[in-house]
Amino acid sequence: MERLYVYLLNVFVISILISCKEQPKDFSKLTAKEKEKLTNHYAIERGMSLQGSLKEQKYADSLILLHPEVAKYYHGKSIGLSKIGDYHKAFPLLEKALALNPDETLYYLSWLMTDLYKDYDRALKYLEQYDTMTPDKADYAWGNNVNFLKGEILQATEKHHEAIVEFSKAITEEGIAYVDVYAIVYRGISYAAIGEYKKAIADYDQSLKLYDKGSMAYYYKGLSLWGLGEKEKAIVCIEEARKLILQGYKKKDPYKEAYNEIYLMQVEDKLEELKEINPKS
Repeated sequence: MERLYVYLLNVFVISILISCKEQPKDFSKLTAKEKEKLTNHYAIERGMSLQGSLKEQKYADSLILLHPEVAKYYHGKSIGLSKIGDYHKAFPLLEKALALNPDETLYYLSWLMTDLYKDYDRALKYLEQYDTMTPDKADYAWGNNVNFLKGEILQATEKHHEAIVEFSKAITEEGIAYVDVYAIVYRGISYAAIGEYKKAIADYDQSLKLYDKGSMAYYYKGLSLWGLGEKEKAIVCIEEARKLILQGYKKKDPYKEAYNEIYLMQVEDKLEELKEINPKS
């Protein structure tokens, strides 16, 4: 059995090495039709490979060699590298893509700097640059409202008054029925940070009307109620947050920590702390 395992492992490794063999580097003599055929082949093979794998990167390199002036291939190669944490390799590719096609690249790059790299100075610069391209309409970076992303950055850097302005813009632009519910939750967190607990609670309640499984909203609502001295209500809210987390209702992301993400241990520790202060509960 052990020999069979070793044999299969060797076959697997050899097949990977063969599939990752060096692609031809001189494409100058190819006809347009041959170039198109190779492009389609490399794109399909890359799409079928694991992101960030050697195989995927080899095909991404070949696409760049075929099309050295096309931004999307540098951008495409960077995505897998970012997802496996090779930011030092991914970012120069994004800079190249940005130089070739700012409009297309900023759509992704401004989100990436905000939510994955968390490089707040660059993120705000790119978001402002992207936003000014179409000043008369709502902008989206990788599907996220630009004002929402600005709010995340400003909140993370403790500029809560400015964050409230940006979250409010996102809520107005999207409309209360369609907005990302966390724009409302996050605005509540910034209101609480400046001591506006009643406004914070109003936001948490509004978010819970839209999504009644919001463990984050219940948790932060509990903290705001505690800030107002409503201790028993605070504990009830935080207990509800705990129950929802145990049921699997929690904002999370497979690649990174979500903004303001709450964890079961954190919630349980807070409950224990508050019950010690308020033993009646």
